[in-house]
Amino acid sequence: MEIKQNLKQVQEEFKSDEKLLESAFRLEKFYQKYKFWLWALVGLALLWWGAVQFLEHRKATHVQEVTALYNEVLQNPNNLALLDKLQRTAPNLYSLHAYARALKEKNLKALKELSTSSNTVVSALARYYSASYGRDLKALQGLKLEGLQDWIALQQAYLSLQANPKSDVGAILAPITPSSSLYQIASLLRHYGVVQPSSKDVK
Repeated sequence: MEIKQNLKQVQEEFKSDEKLLESAFRLEKFYQKYKFWLWALVGLALLWWGAVQFLEHRKATHVQEVTALYNEVLQNPNNLALLDKLQRTAPNLYSLHAYARALKEKNLKALKELSTSSNTVVSALARYYSASYGRDLKALQGLKLEGLQDWIALQQAYLSLQANPKSDVGAILAPITPSSSLYQIASLLRHYGVVQPSSKDVK
């Protein structure tokens, strides 16, 4: 009985080895047939990995250079050479820096120049503030800036009331709905106008 069991076990092992050899043969045949394409795929994968690593390193280096340059500009804000280099190296960052500086200094000329910036956020804000600081009601009326329409209407009403305290600003403030965060301010302007300081308050 033991001999039969041993023979059966040996036969099963032979069959297993035979299947293994058959699989190895098929794999060898597949490799021989497609080895060129397989090695080409490996080569392309290595090239892709190398390109990704190179681009990431280059991007990190560029960020470090721009950061160092921007820090220099902050320390020397009137250095024209540094500002010019920042404009060439990182135009969007330059636009943001120029906008922040113009806004801080209320520089109407700089804001008007930035209103044509290729940076859409900077150009939109610069147009709004240049019209506001310049008290240009016509320019404010022509502004259509997503997300700023309530502010534009509020500024229009404020400037209109400053120019003529009897102005009816109801139509100007109409687009500001109760869901707006500026609704309460708009209501105050609509009902009370601009409160002018009395001579006692002015020192």
